[in-house]
Amino acid sequence: MDFFRGLYIIPWSKNYISISLDVLIVAFLIYKTYTTLRRTRGIQLLLGVGIIWISGSLAEYLGFELLEWILTNIRPALVFAIIVLLQPELRRLTGDLARIRLLRLFFLKPTFDLDPIVEAVRIMSQEKTGSIIVLVKDISLKDISENAVPLDAQVTSEVLQTIFFKNSPLHDGAVIIEQNRIVCAASYLPMSSSVEISTLGARHRSALGLSEETDAIIIVTSEETGDITICYEGEMIHPVKPLELKALVSSLMTGTRKAKDDSLRKSKEKDTGVSI
Repeated sequence: MDFFRGLYIIPWSKNYISISLDVLIVAFLIYKTYTTLRRTRGIQLLLGVGIIWISGSLAEYLGFELLEWILTNIRPALVFAIIVLLQPELRRLTGDLARIRLLRLFFLKPTFDLDPIVEAVRIMSQEKTGSIIVLVKDISLKDISENAVPLDAQVTSEVLQTIFFKNSPLHDGAVIIEQNRIVCAASYLPMSSSVEISTLGARHRSALGLSEETDAIIIVTSEETGDITICYEGEMIHPVKPLELKALVSSLMTGTRKAKDDSLRKSKEKDTGVSI
């Protein structure tokens, strides 16, 4: 409130530019926070915190001394509660901020040979072999790859099929590919907390969870149906035809949103259920 009261005494002729930028930056941060949390359980936590905060102000105004004392002592702990309980959402928010186009100028441009990846996905789709292939773009996945099985291998269709072969010790988990090298296998990805996908299996939930926190492109093949799914920027594109896979991944690599929007529109016209 002090900020808005101060607007009346600020010499606008000298400060209108900085004030406008200040308001725009705060509005942008609020918008990004809302869009990040709106489909997660984090929005319920924030609503609860907001109710407690408003209740404390009302108790002070109405003279409820006991209730005011309790809520006043609870308020400082709410900040730490938000930081601890909203860790996945905070990582996702920082990831969204890192996707700003201006910041991408400082990242190394990713390079991929998509032909062996597309060929492996096509064969695994036909044979109904479950797989998760992660293509790293600008945001590093070092914290995830460090807890997986390191490989540093050349990307070939045969290697990918061998990794995800049902009896392979590395088939359970995801393969991470960065700068046209297989960095690691058997890596476990963060699960999505979105309430809209609670019926999905672990493979698709983990792929969507990583796409919510990073700018990686995740390709999933279903072990039950053989369907191909792409997760990118918190959205699930399903089903993807093998003939469309290379063009779609290439467009997402270059940041072309039209292909993603068209694919999302087509996928929403079909059955949204995904099984693994």
